[in-house]
This record gives sequence, C-alpha cells and structure tokens, in this order.
Amino acid sequence: MKDTVKVAIIQPKPYPAYDDPRNVVHALFLLDQCRGEQPDIVCFPEYFPFQGEEELSKAAKKLKSYIIAGLVEEENGKWYNTATLFDREGRILGRQRKKCVGSLERNLFGITPGDGIYRTFVTDFGKIGMPVCIDFWGQPEAARQLAKDEVDIIFNPSIFPLLRGHWRYGALVRAFDHFVPVVGVNTASFNAFYNDRKIHHLGGHSFVIHPPKLFDKDHFRRWLRRLDNLEEWVHIELGEYEIVHIADVDLKTCRWFRPDFKKRFGFN
Repeated sequence: MKDTVKVAIIQPKPYPAYDDPRNVVHALFLLDQCRGEQPDIVCFPEYFPFQGEEELSKAAKKLKSYIIAGLVEEENGKWYNTATLFDREGRILGRQRKKCVGSLERNLFGITPGDGIYRTFVTDFGKIGMPVCIDFWGQPEAARQLAKDEVDIIFNPSIFPLLRGHWRYGALVRAFDHFVPVVGVNTASFNAFYNDRKIHHLGGHSFVIHPPKLFDKDHFRRWLRRLDNLEEWVHIELGEYEIVHIADVDLKTCRWFRPDFKKRFGFN
C-alpha cells in the first residue's frame, strides 16, 4: 500500500441533458488532460458521464489509472445511480449504488434506491469507499460501514441542485468521526434541462479533506492539544468552473494515528 495517493479530480461542465452522449466524449477529453500526471485514481462526479462503460474501460487501461465514474446501471429492468470503479486494466472492479434517491431522480430518471450496503474496494494503494452524494454527507451510516471495513480513503461523487454549501461541513464531520481522508467531486455550475424545465445546478467547490501530515507520536500529541477546528483539514477547495486538478492525498497519517485519535475522544 502507498503512503500517498495521487488523485485527479475532474470537475466537468456537463451538457444540459444528463444522458447526452456528448458527455462521454467530453469525459474522454478531460481524461486526456491527465496524461503525463500519472494519477493513481481519477474521480468524476455523480451522473457524469452517465454512460460509456466501454469507452471508460479503454481510457482506464490507456491511462493505467483507476477511474470512478458516475454511471447509470441497468439490472433486471431497474436503473441505479452508481459510482462505478474501473481498475488500471480497464476492468470493472465494483459499483456503489446510491440509496437515498431524491424525487427528481425517481420521477425523471426512474432510479431505484440501492440496498444501503456500503462496500470497500481493494486497490493497489489501499481500500476505497465511494458513497454517492447525500448517502455520505447527509447521514452517518455510509461512513460508519466503510470505517468498520478499515477504509483508507473515501470518494464522494456528488451533484447539487441545492445544499452545496452544506456539503463541506457534512464531509468534515465524517472525516473527523472516522479520521479518514475524503475527496468530494462535484460538477461545475451548469443549467440542466428536464422536460423543458431549466434547473440550475450549483457547481464546483470539489475538495480534499484530511488531517495534516503527522510524523510521530509526539507530533500527534502536540497537534491534538491545539486542535480547535477542522479548517486546516481542507487542503484543497476548487472554484465553480470546469477544471482538472491533480492532488496528492496523505494516507499514512490516518492509518498510523487513527487508533490514538479514537482513543483520545472515546470513539469505538
């Protein structure tokens, strides 16, 4: 397992119709911008690019990176909003179905809720979780299940017609609860069209959250004594426009000091 993972956050501006096939082409264009950066993992937001498994599989193999994509999965006549994980060889390593499906998704896309079981997926740099949008920041259960399975990093692909301003605070709480790095990925701002209705999606502010890098027990104790708020845990917060951002995320600190952190606060 690696101590540091290189993450490519892709914050795209989608075409107005979620299922527009041009979103697949645009996703591939944005992936091309990761060439030369050698990211370990690339993360797209929720519902982007909506489709395109074959194209993304080829792209993951070409880039030699894991890719998390927001895809709609069909099984037995039912449709699911999923975070779909491709490995470095382009194989589908797993899917995480969204459980808390809003009325917009149900009524317009016919999305069925997932089973509420949140799984970790083993990569060559550690265990990852990828609960979709409000499943992670809106309630504690997803993070609790993933932490029980000793997750190393949580990705939270999301999209926001509302409540974007609360997203970071919810993610900070989950990161604190389980002393785990969190990467949140949103779309850029854009206008979506549903049945000839325009709905503005608040965009941007994708982030990387984790505690500062700590080197030994004494450093940990000194840091903990002055801990007053979690603002220093927000290492990256992007703007509102389309961007591909490469970030190094520290995994070692949380692995090493999680037991001490939990013991200090009496967490189980």
